[in-house]
Amino acid sequence: MFWIFLPILLFLYLLLFPHPGGRETLVRPIWAAELVPGVPPPVKEELPIWAFRAGDIFGYADLQGNLHFLGRSLANLSLSDLGFINYGRVPDHVVFMNPRGEFQFSIKSYGYPLLESSGQVLYSINTDRSGLKRIDSEGEILWSKSFPTLLTTIAPVAEQCLIGLMDGRALLLDAEGDVMYQYSPQDSRIPVLLGAAVSQDQNQIALISGIDPQTLVVIQRRAEEFVQDFRQTLDSDFRREVQMRFSPDARFLFYEVEGGLSVLDTRKTTSRRLSTNGVLESMDSSSEFTAATFRLEGGSRLLIFWPLDSLLLSRQLSAERVYVRVMGSALILGIEGMLLRADLVEE
Repeated sequence: MFWIFLPILLFLYLLLFPHPGGRETLVRPIWAAELVPGVPPPVKEELPIWAFRAGDIFGYADLQGNLHFLGRSLANLSLSDLGFINYGRVPDHVVFMNPRGEFQFSIKSYGYPLLESSGQVLYSINTDRSGLKRIDSEGEILWSKSFPTLLTTIAPVAEQCLIGLMDGRALLLDAEGDVMYQYSPQDSRIPVLLGAAVSQDQNQIALISGIDPQTLVVIQRRAEEFVQDFRQTLDSDFRREVQMRFSPDARFLFYEVEGGLSVLDTRKTTSRRLSTNGVLESMDSSSEFTAATFRLEGGSRLLIFWPLDSLLLSRQLSAERVYVRVMGSALILGIEGMLLRADLVEE
């Protein structure tokens, strides 16, 4: 019974004990919606809806707290604001559904499907990670690439796709699958790409590569040239894919480090490290603030902060998997069985 009421207790805790920041900023709860299996009641208002995850549950909601669709992920899930693909361990077909859970199209599967964040571009990763295909809504293969070593990380943005390989190479592919740019990091005992990110304006790419040592590189696109803008040797020793992403305005790069999260100001090339226990579970940002959750043994830690400025909130939660989404000044928390919204307000 405790686990059933845990999300509600969390919500009440935030409600009764708002947390001020350095600018008299408060984290103010707005609503909590219980995620009950079944079809949500119809919503009359035409409001923008967006995707969320909450443990094994996923769905679509609006900022007023109305639920438009609820589902439970199978073996894996490719989720975007335009729709989703919910598939088993060995899919022979993949089915794209819209945000109301209505069938849109079904195509033969060539591997594991991956939707670009907008939901408009579909890729398929070979089951042995030896290749990548781009597929249209009719199931036609637009292009196909094979690699001599395993694909280790991928970051699709709009019509471009940045991939990293086990041999240490990074390839930036265009809409036709042609290589726009190739980078091969040096100076590591084991050359392998562990993390990749592309800014929304597609003018910056970031890579974390190598073992002994590991290195962060930021590359700027200027006209038709790619120029290395920043390079730093890291003290991490990851042997897995590393999470990283740019802020919406491309000014900040957020990347996972052992024991926390680092933020790089790409304009000033200054950085800040937020130290905490746990493994990064999810992160998101807007022009207002950034939020991240870290998975602990038996719980999670939530961080809310302004990049390179103030830590607004650091709170340990009893829920083991907490997903975050940031939209303007609104923070969405997805916890098994519950979806919550809290806003950052200044007083």
